[in-house]
Amino acid sequence: MWNAAVVAILIAVAGVFATKNSRTLDGVQASLAASTAAEMGIYRNAVINYFTAHDSSPGVVTTAVLKSGGYLPSWSRLYQQSTPLAWSNYRDASGIIYIYTTTLPDRNLVAELASLAQNSVLFGVYDSTTNKLQSPTAGNTNIPTSAISAMSIPNGAPVWIAMIK
Repeated sequence: MWNAAVVAILIAVAGVFATKNSRTLDGVQASLAASTAAEMGIYRNAVINYFTAHDSSPGVVTTAVLKSGGYLPSWSRLYQQSTPLAWSNYRDASGIIYIYTTTLPDRNLVAELASLAQNSVLFGVYDSTTNKLQSPTAGNTNIPTSAISAMSIPNGAPVWIAMIK
């Protein structure tokens, strides 16, 4: 009888610790997703600042140019990172800037990025089958994505657009 009671108590204690660890892990995952989303925001601002200062033809601004020109803040992990960034960009002829991931992120960033974008229709998930941007708040958008259809953007990758003239 006592053995069964001891086993029941041990199982209950193990359950409490397992639940606590699961909550901690969920909190850490959410924090990592928010941090990664913030990095995309920093990168986006750097690209916008570059293209605002350099009214150039369609194309891409490289990370090296963003770093050397002081567009990426030196305190950011993006500036200090020596490996290729997860983010890339493209500016089309009409001044629309596309910021996107080159590979699918490890964790889902849609909620964090939508929050950073203040639920703007300029943020969405790229659907390569329809060549449309799926906004988490507005569904299909009418934002032109034909300029990036030839890019190697993975299906389901987050894309955050900026428009400058």
